[in-house]
Amino acid sequence: MLSLRRAADGATRWALVVVLLSLLGVIVLGVVMRALNEPLSWIDEGARYLMVWLALLGWILAARRRAHIRITVLLDRLPGVARRAAEVLIQASVALFGGLLVWHGVTLVERNWDLDTVSLPVSAAFLYLPLLPAGAALVLQALAEGAAAWRGGPLGSGEKPL
Repeated sequence: MLSLRRAADGATRWALVVVLLSLLGVIVLGVVMRALNEPLSWIDEGARYLMVWLALLGWILAARRRAHIRITVLLDRLPGVARRAAEVLIQASVALFGGLLVWHGVTLVERNWDLDTVSLPVSAAFLYLPLLPAGAALVLQALAEGAAAWRGGPLGSGEKPL
């Protein structure tokens, strides 16, 4: 199981690198072409799509590293059992949110699959496609953290940072 997690984390990091370098390439190309007074019509839309993918892949990685902002003022004041119960409730809410992302993401992808983008020769569904892995990863992470809290184990994945 640990090797599967490491493989998924590695794949996510590599996907982030590829998307980030692609975004950088598209932006640099757009700047150069505008400087040459030959702007390309698809640059803005391409950069927008890549930014959405970058943000959602970054969200997956930040969730795995527990790097999202967390305000724990009230949680820290609770005694052990109440804190664990609150953590389980929080993680169940996060898992529900991730499930809703997947559910509505599927609907958005289905509704936009046959629509073309304005300037790119791809389906408009590609804008919504990253909601599916992001929501699924969020559900899995929240369930793992909720189970750890339920067992009374350390909050978090218990692994070294990526």
